[in-house]
Amino acid sequence: MGIKIGIDPSGTGTTAITVYENNILKQQIIYTDKYWLNHAKYILGFLIDFDLIEEDCFLFIENCLYTTANASKDRDDLLKLLGAIENDRYEVINWVSPKYTKSVVKNIENLSKYNDGCLWKYEKDTNLTYQYGKSWKYNNEKISNHLRDAIIIANYEGK
Repeated sequence: MGIKIGIDPSGTGTTAITVYENNILKQQIIYTDKYWLNHAKYILGFLIDFDLIEEDCFLFIENCLYTTANASKDRDDLLKLLGAIENDRYEVINWVSPKYTKSVVKNIENLSKYNDGCLWKYEKDTNLTYQYGKSWKYNNEKISNHLRDAIIIANYEGK
């Protein structure tokens, strides 16, 4: 596989982006801003550098769970952001459900209990590890939950 891009979007906080080339993490980006429109502009501007129509370039973005009447402004802004990206790149987006992302996180965290407290390495990207009761790491360096999610979105989408 050539290029995989994983995006954990936010409309009003932190967006994380990871770029893999031939299954090696080449870029990890954290973008923070309180306005959804700035996140949309940043993500779309970032994607201009990639030929997403190529057969070996894949874009994976975490979608939003269905909203309710009690939805927050942050969730509404996330939906606007996702709509702006979809409008621009609809033909190449592979949507990943947040339910799936959270399920991968829980599986890795729970399985780490059974490995004598050692770092347990998941088979898809052996550099992403979790030490039970402590933290998530990539190449033994602590990472944010946003980057963890972007890594999962790029690698664990269950094709």
